[in-house]
Amino acid sequence: MSHLRDIMQKLAAADPAATPAPSAAMALPQVEVYTQQLQRCSQAMLLYEWSWLHQHLEDLQLCQSNRAMARAAGGSQHVNQLLLQTEGCLQALEAECQARNLQPQRQAHSVASGEHAWEVSNAAIRQAWGLDG
Repeated sequence: MSHLRDIMQKLAAADPAATPAPSAAMALPQVEVYTQQLQRCSQAMLLYEWSWLHQHLEDLQLCQSNRAMARAAGGSQHVNQLLLQTEGCLQALEAECQARNLQPQRQAHSVASGEHAWEVSNAAIRQAWGLDG
């Protein structure tokens, strides 16, 4: 289960009026491991990951801006650490895209909130992004 979805479920249990966020995202691996994984990605995977990572960043920013969400996520300090890690991963992703002359941008395709490009299990998402070929 994704990190933000877990937070939203905790909030809903504490406050029945709370509603889940439109998407969720999991914690990222260490930046060094992430960079190594990016180097093994196809161009299609990098484009997916770019959209996924930006969604993850938006989710964390939403969590940071909401005290109850931040508290459920382990506190604002923890959310801030996740934001720093995500920003480091974004820099690594942008460097890899630049090295391959890719200019990623938002796509209309869905992303699986808890799955990096190399983890996507949904066949429709894999097909839409061209992850299988």
